[in-house]
Amino acid sequence: MSETILLTGANGKTGRAILKKLVGLKLVVKVFIRDKNQWQDLKALGAAGFAVGDMLDVDSIDSAVMGCQKIIHVGPPMHPDEKTITQSFIEAAIKQNIGHFIYYSVMHPLRRDVRHHRLKLDAEEVLVESGIPYTILQPIRYMQHLLPIWNKVVEEGVHAMPFNTEVMFNVVDLEDLAEATAIVAAEPGHYFATYELAGVEPLSQTDMAAIISDVIGTPVTAQAISQQQLADNAREKGFNEDKVEQMMLMNKHYDDCGFLGSPNVLRWILGRQPTLYREFVERLHQA
Repeated sequence: MSETILLTGANGKTGRAILKKLVGLKLVVKVFIRDKNQWQDLKALGAAGFAVGDMLDVDSIDSAVMGCQKIIHVGPPMHPDEKTITQSFIEAAIKQNIGHFIYYSVMHPLRRDVRHHRLKLDAEEVLVESGIPYTILQPIRYMQHLLPIWNKVVEEGVHAMPFNTEVMFNVVDLEDLAEATAIVAAEPGHYFATYELAGVEPLSQTDMAAIISDVIGTPVTAQAISQQQLADNAREKGFNEDKVEQMMLMNKHYDDCGFLGSPNVLRWILGRQPTLYREFVERLHQA
């Protein structure tokens, strides 16, 4: 009988990417969703079952975990209750004798000045001390952050991000991260491991703009968005003030320090070279 994996955060961009890769490996996936109306789309992607609940409601978490053997927990982005939410899933996992808890964290959670990172670190600590066989996945910044501005980049020739144009990032393709997550869930041998998952090349905004320019055949320049503009844009999208504040804090930290990591672990898990930024941009351009 196949094991069932509970996937939280299943309707988000990360959750959907992971779901597709899990289904591609013929794994049975039960999705945890907030709204039953999300089920049909996730069923079409291959989910085998669903549980409707709220990550702040312990009873709905307990109910969702029943009948599952593994959990992949993708928490809501920049949520102030990240530790509490993760702890609730861990406690439910203990009650149900879950055999493997995979926590989707962030690279360098030790950057405690950034709440998004600090809360992930707090959640990791709870998981490590729980006694459950675990794997902690620590992804770096996504290549997919280009997607919301792609049309503007192509039409206006400006690659604008909320940090300076020379700070470096080892951006990574979400498709690679999702594949690595699915492999960790499918294969034995990943218990009690913490994996840093980064892309191959350290690139600045200027580097990225040059690659985009080369691929699309028209000039693209890099531009830094001010913190105020970042805040205004976020408010226009309906983000609450807490999330706006955390976005500003996080991007200010990246502006100062960058976000660099090694691709070695991701390369090992995938059994191949992770996607290059040029390959990602070519994929977008051809879509």
